[in-house]
Amino acid sequence: MNFTNEQLAFIEKAMTSISNDPQTRLSPIVKNIIAEDNYVFDAYCHVFDGDCINVKYLAARMVAGAFGVLRARIWKLVTGNQYPEEKSLLQGDEMIEMIYKNPEIITDKDLPTALDRMDKELDQMELEAESMKSIHGFNPIEFVKRYRIIIQLLRSGSMENVYKAFEQNYAIHQVLNNRDGGNKKLLTIALGMDLNSGWEDSVPKTWEEQNAELALLSKNHPVLPFLPIDPRRENLYEVFIEAFDQNNPQFFGVKCYPALGYLPSDIRLMPIFKMCAEKNIPVMTHCGGEIVSTFENPIYANRLGEQVEIKDYERKHRARKLNEPKEWEYVLNEYRNLRLCLGHYGGGAAWENDPATSHRITEIFEMMAKYDNLYADFSFNLESHTAIKNFKKKLDKDDVNGNLMKERSLFGTDFWVILPLSDLFKDQQNFVEETKGLLNDLLKTNVLNYLKLSYETVNANS
Repeated sequence: MNFTNEQLAFIEKAMTSISNDPQTRLSPIVKNIIAEDNYVFDAYCHVFDGDCINVKYLAARMVAGAFGVLRARIWKLVTGNQYPEEKSLLQGDEMIEMIYKNPEIITDKDLPTALDRMDKELDQMELEAESMKSIHGFNPIEFVKRYRIIIQLLRSGSMENVYKAFEQNYAIHQVLNNRDGGNKKLLTIALGMDLNSGWEDSVPKTWEEQNAELALLSKNHPVLPFLPIDPRRENLYEVFIEAFDQNNPQFFGVKCYPALGYLPSDIRLMPIFKMCAEKNIPVMTHCGGEIVSTFENPIYANRLGEQVEIKDYERKHRARKLNEPKEWEYVLNEYRNLRLCLGHYGGGAAWENDPATSHRITEIFEMMAKYDNLYADFSFNLESHTAIKNFKKKLDKDDVNGNLMKERSLFGTDFWVILPLSDLFKDQQNFVEETKGLLNDLLKTNVLNYLKLSYETVNANS
């Protein structure tokens, strides 16, 4: 790998200023919980508040699960406009396309205004709830309740408030303690996201402000924060060194979101991954759906220094190419020791045998067999009972792939972005029931291995 002088200087500085022992990046709170040895992980979690996103992001997320009678309702809720009758057959993905291509259809230009209007829309829906229930056979009260919770979270004003709501009301340890009468603690991998760099619309809190808030969250709560990186950030190397400096580490791992407009093998990221491999810094990447992605067409991405043109009429098709797990082979071939987790395990649609993405499952297994430190988590897929059942079927098999899954699969929720789709607490109850007997591996042992941590080593050095 040929690096520039700037990259060589970064590598030299990182080699001397960053520890290769991941325990040095743990807060005392996390160390104590691991030493007590009565906990579970959520390995993929977002704790955005309203200043971390914008109206377009919220609209895209909320219409993603639109179906049937709810389609027109959700459209009006998130855009402020009546749903066009001629578009009545559009599915969730197609509705997202309309928002991306025609941003003028969104009435509100700032999130607080949108949330105020949405509250009023939900008031009206609540008044009509009983008639809707009798006619359409779904529970509108629960629907309204979930959306009000999202509005409340976005108005909370801080990541810490969102985290507290998650930990107290939705997290997996609460599901287990409710079932068993236990007192397990929760460790959370909290992921940042760089929308300001990857999207054409900025969000109120800058990347630097969000990073600082996420780092502070980990000082007061049992959280392992992951730094969001994007190759287009001019000060990326400086921020990375500061984030992992052994004298005052702020972050534990790194988060990538290629669908925002880059390939993981971008030459600007390769020094970062070299340091992650040598310093045992785990990397988490989005490897699932294409709800949120770049608007560019064509996309001019970088693959190991070579320009790659990605063009397609459909936004989600372009994003899908950026999300493919095979793109990470360019990185893993260079740095085989890199500890990488493919978030969402290829996506819920892939586990529902979607012809466009189901190949990802096979490719992930092939890559796991080839790279010893490659993992995948099942986050964001919990609302699909079909996906969970298919996941469990493969997990139960006594073959090469089944054994790899048992050792390399992690549990995560992707809170809060999954909340609009279903009842997260019940979804986790269903997952627990389906995977009983393997929960310790999925929620603890495999996550520790991915993070290169253990009870014994942490306890010995506490």
